[in-house]
Amino acid sequence: MSASILLQLVLTGTQTHYENRGLIDDKRLDHLLIAGKQILYKSHQESDVRSALGFNPRVWEGLTKVLTVAIPALEQQSFAWKNPPTANFNGSSSELIAAHYLSLVKDIERLNDLCTIARNLLATTRKAQNLASEKGFDQQILKLVDICVRVTARGFDGEANPRNEERWQNVVNLYKRLLITCLQFLHNFIMHNEQRKLVLWLDLFGQSQTSDNDDQLITEGPVSQEDKEQAAKEARIKSTVEAFAKRNQPTQLGYSMDDVHALFDLLSTNKEADRYAQEAAKVLMDKIRKDLENLSGLNANQLDSNPDALLKVGAELRAQMSVQEESETTSQPPAEERNPDKAVNGAKNSGALRPSHWSNLPDPGSYGDLNESGHDLTDEDLSMPRSARSAAATLQEAKDELMARLHETGPIIDENGDQTYDDGDPGGELDDDLIDSVEDSMEEDDDDDDDYRGSGDQERGLLTDVPLVLGPTEIEALPMIIQAGIVDNFGTRNGDRQGVRNMQAVRCHILLAQEAGRNVLRELLIFIAAWDLPDDEFYFKMMVQIMEAILKNGLMSHAYSDFGQPKDIISPAQAVVIKILTHIFRAKYSPASVVQNSNDQALPKPRIPAPLSRVDVLTVRYIFIVFRGNIIPETCALIYLQGQIRNGLALAEDFPLNLWDMERVYEGVYQFLEFFAVLTENNDWKRLLVQWEIVYDLVTLIKELDTSIAKIPLTQSMPPPASNATNGSYSHKKDSAGPTSNSANATTQTATPVTVERPYDTSNVNPATQKPQASTDMENLPPAPNSSPPPAVTEEPADFEWRNLKKLIVLVLSSLVWKSPTVQNQIREYGGVETILSCTQHDACNPYIKEHAVMCLKFLLEGNPENQALVSSLEAREVVSTPESMAISQDTLDKMGVNIVLGEDGKPKMARKASWLKNAMAAREKERLAKLAKEASGVLGGAVDSDGEEDGQENVLASTKRDGPGDEDGTGKGKEKGKERAEDADDIEFM
Repeated sequence: MSASILLQLVLTGTQTHYENRGLIDDKRLDHLLIAGKQILYKSHQESDVRSALGFNPRVWEGLTKVLTVAIPALEQQSFAWKNPPTANFNGSSSELIAAHYLSLVKDIERLNDLCTIARNLLATTRKAQNLASEKGFDQQILKLVDICVRVTARGFDGEANPRNEERWQNVVNLYKRLLITCLQFLHNFIMHNEQRKLVLWLDLFGQSQTSDNDDQLITEGPVSQEDKEQAAKEARIKSTVEAFAKRNQPTQLGYSMDDVHALFDLLSTNKEADRYAQEAAKVLMDKIRKDLENLSGLNANQLDSNPDALLKVGAELRAQMSVQEESETTSQPPAEERNPDKAVNGAKNSGALRPSHWSNLPDPGSYGDLNESGHDLTDEDLSMPRSARSAAATLQEAKDELMARLHETGPIIDENGDQTYDDGDPGGELDDDLIDSVEDSMEEDDDDDDDYRGSGDQERGLLTDVPLVLGPTEIEALPMIIQAGIVDNFGTRNGDRQGVRNMQAVRCHILLAQEAGRNVLRELLIFIAAWDLPDDEFYFKMMVQIMEAILKNGLMSHAYSDFGQPKDIISPAQAVVIKILTHIFRAKYSPASVVQNSNDQALPKPRIPAPLSRVDVLTVRYIFIVFRGNIIPETCALIYLQGQIRNGLALAEDFPLNLWDMERVYEGVYQFLEFFAVLTENNDWKRLLVQWEIVYDLVTLIKELDTSIAKIPLTQSMPPPASNATNGSYSHKKDSAGPTSNSANATTQTATPVTVERPYDTSNVNPATQKPQASTDMENLPPAPNSSPPPAVTEEPADFEWRNLKKLIVLVLSSLVWKSPTVQNQIREYGGVETILSCTQHDACNPYIKEHAVMCLKFLLEGNPENQALVSSLEAREVVSTPESMAISQDTLDKMGVNIVLGEDGKPKMARKASWLKNAMAAREKERLAKLAKEASGVLGGAVDSDGEEDGQENVLASTKRDGPGDEDGTGKGKEKGKERAEDADDIEFM
């Protein structure tokens, strides 16, 4: 049996199963499932089977019919709102899924096999893609994606039941697998096919989703096929007329034969079009009449009276339209694809009519020449609208505003000297704005609860939640779809495509013009930060290509602005945008020295950095304006408040951000500084940044950090990291060891890994606290039996350390100031010399900053007399002391028997006085002998002479000398040896 016939049998049986549940027994259903897997294997291995099935319209029609009846069956078993309210499930979709576990597992497996077969058939590309679109199979796939996202994006909402939770989780995993297959189908559906790309883009992102239009469409109810065709003709005429004003070339007609046919059909119908459509039809008719007059040289009355001339000029006009359509094949979809009924968005009711679907599309001609090499840089492009002086004013305003907000809710000193807080009038009327905000928040909560209640109500977009449910290895098909749609010459067989409009640019504009497209791109960017993907990850590389396409089309500034959030100084998506920009500019503009050469490969040819392009300059200028106008003032205001709290002038509980918010600000600021550090590697960019006076912003930030953030000496223990409470990775490490010596503590601190260049290193540093983490082996070890529980989080947002930020600023300043007298003078003018000198102190929060600051200081003073004079004036000449202190110091030195002398190398040294050493030795020897004599007289009882002195002292001393150690023969030789030992003992004791 051929594969085509076998597949037809499988499709017919599967369709019957979904239409009439229970008509086919389980044994025959299993046979159908096995047969489907056989076809799946053949479609994967044999190209002739793929061609035979993919070019068969009946196969695609059968696949479409199966999904048409299977999707409602899946919804019936997966969504509680699709069933009448019963007491069995309590409105819980999770319990409903667990109850239909056995049937759902088989149904999802069947559909996954069929979708995989369809995906494989698209490997034959264009013909199979067109057949799938003609039969509407792609629209059913979009509905299936909608179901998969709805099920997988929700958590378990039933009562606690391990059995039901396990069943629900298994079904969710199967839905994820089906979702991946559907995404892979959509990717194959648009490869090497510009028309399919445009249609899918319109289905996913091309519709404006306004609530007014939605309400209007809901009230209209179902519409007939005739009404749909009527609306499609009206929409086509409207879009054609709207495009007249956007045409770059006046010689173009601006309409096609399909537009003319739609116009005549609209005029010949009995139904009356809306007012706007009638006006558009009149404009199009006047345009056609004017073109006929221009071609024939006759007026309208003459053409009406001369049918032969009218036919002749009509043929010429049709020929001209044919030539235009051939040149715009990839710029306009076929007439049958422009039917709004086929362009199902999936974000709202798929059967709803959307006349504005085509009228809101951007015109390719309105973008002009998007080739970045076609524009030259102008002086206006290189100028900076925000000066350093205006930035200083903005910084002061930010500080004043932040402190003013604190004072509004700050403590008030009463008559008793106690601190009280003004809570307002609790008994009075509530503020209307407060009531409105509370009501709005409650409505938002209700909306969140109802996110997945109805079919097609995902206002955020069909694919927006996909990054929330799939992992890095599962989601690759989604960025590949975006990549195929907007990356230039990606997925096209003809790389040149001369004379063809840049449809990638059009789709790029559509992606960022609609809320659904921006939401998907935002979630794809946040996905990088959420999974902490490295630069060499396949997903990261795809996102680099996507953002590079946005950059080439001059939309990077719009993307950055759209990804912002009101509560964040820098949102996570914006931080990832800057990170990707850093990667792009490093590969494009960094010198060849930064390229790492492999040892097992031949050395590549030296890479010459690309010249500055206009779109890149405008993008960097926008990024710099944001950095100067928003990030620096708001960040410095936060750091200033930290200093006020540290000095006791403000309360820590009044700090406006929590620790998580501070982490996000820190990550964003660090990414900006890394971006500018990469730019300074290129001389052209370095010259431009110096012209824009980036030195002011860097010096302002480092001065604020140096003033407000305390320097932690290397010998001082760091504050308790918050990671102890969050991770518990090695919180028992110190407690279980018990009391240890200082040397042990020093060894522990020395062994702790230190992050130097990047704030977040997944191997050593916790991204939540910038503190070193224990190794994987340490994490796997169980805690000691006697260890104490992890301590509570003690780090406050006001104590945030901004690790490695000062060091990175010093690095950027070093790169800027090297052999640049302009930057040397700018740093001096903005007061940065003193701050860099202050950075020569050790700081545990900025490892190796002293070494970096010394190097920066060297570049700062090199060949600059003014800076040298400034530093010289700051140096300590001598220690000014009073005569009394000088006398005391000299007396102390005399007692010690020490002189201060200069050595041969010019360094001061301490030297012993020879006379003092001799006298000291004699005095000690005399004291020792007297002590021995006294002890001996007490034991032997010496006689006392008439003078009252002890008699026999000399005898005692003599006996002591004779009996001393080393005087075996009584010759007194031990005396000298004893003296030598005394001298040695004195030397050891003294030293």
